[in-house]
Amino acid sequence: MALGLGQNWKRVRCVIHMGRGDPSTISQMMGRCGRDGRPGLALLFMEPKRKKGKNSVKDFEAGKKQLTDDDRMDAYAITPVCLRVANAVDNIYGYIPVSKDDLKYRKEKDRADYLKFDCCECSNCNPEAAQDIHKLAHLFTKENFDKILENPSQFAEGVPDYIQPKKHRHNKRKYKSRLPQAAVKKIADDLIVHFELFYQDLMDERPEFKASRFFGAAQAQAVAEAFEYIEEPSLIAKLIGGEWFDNQIDTMFSFVETYKKTEWFEKQVFEIEEGKRTKESQEREKVEKKKREEEEKRQANEKREAIKIAKRAEDAIALENFKRIRAAEAEERRSRGELSEPSKQSCTTQPKAKRVRLSQEDRKKRDDQILAEKTAKRAADATALEEFKQIRATEARERAKELEEEGYKD
Repeated sequence: MALGLGQNWKRVRCVIHMGRGDPSTISQMMGRCGRDGRPGLALLFMEPKRKKGKNSVKDFEAGKKQLTDDDRMDAYAITPVCLRVANAVDNIYGYIPVSKDDLKYRKEKDRADYLKFDCCECSNCNPEAAQDIHKLAHLFTKENFDKILENPSQFAEGVPDYIQPKKHRHNKRKYKSRLPQAAVKKIADDLIVHFELFYQDLMDERPEFKASRFFGAAQAQAVAEAFEYIEEPSLIAKLIGGEWFDNQIDTMFSFVETYKKTEWFEKQVFEIEEGKRTKESQEREKVEKKKREEEEKRQANEKREAIKIAKRAEDAIALENFKRIRAAEAEERRSRGELSEPSKQSCTTQPKAKRVRLSQEDRKKRDDQILAEKTAKRAADATALEEFKQIRATEARERAKELEEEGYKD
């Protein structure tokens, strides 16, 4: 409440008010500054537009009472009249005038003029000076305060508009221990025991407060989670929010350094590292096994493909041999007169066929015909190859039978 209502603080030069209230209380707050006879400054921060509030003069009906503090504050925020006179009217009649034609406002204004009050310097009476003061607010010091209030326009010349600096976010790092939770809990318990001993040595036998008030389970858990990351005392101070007693942080840091060298803690770290190495080894073996399987699969595919190619080549050679044998047999039969000679008709060169663009349906028929011819050709070749194989098999059986009979004769 501006250093307490009714207090006569002569060194207060400026009052800043933020948030809701009521005009009478705000006028009391403003009265705390400038009580030594020098000018004072009151900065009132108002909402530009209050949700479900009255945000313009038109929202206030003439002659209708302002029943609530919210109505009076809304009127105080948007009224175009002199704020000093508006405060006086509110103190006397309990409402904020929103028009210069208001009878009670005019009466109070005439009274101020008759008594020769100093000219009002509020934001409604002197808006240019108010804008300059708002622009220079961040430059106020105790040395230049009076000079700026006397002539704000002189100081505002050439000063750029104030730009609020960006707030730097200091994200507090959250530490997570890689040790098992049981080990973290043991470390936290040992930290609490250590602090209790430190606290008992520092205080009397019966201290007024318990040690847990200054270093409890939450602080111990935070230090335990970051135990492996603690390399300097400042990290402990950040984790627990600073020290309560002299040498508290340094003593705890010494305890942490000693604790890290214990056999139990080194065993915990060794088990973690060993488990990590085992896991990495298993991952490597898994990757290598996958690579071997892929390589074996690739070699098997290549082998199957090579067998297919060799089989096709063997079939092609066998088919070619079969065709040559058939051709030789036909030639031999023609030489014996069993087959007639092929007719030798003169070949006439046919003119090159004119290219004709086929319709989609004709093109489909042509493609189907070509596919049927290829299929028939493959079927004929397969049949011929099968006949050739059967003939070869029959010849092989007959040859084996002849060799067997010759062996019996011998």
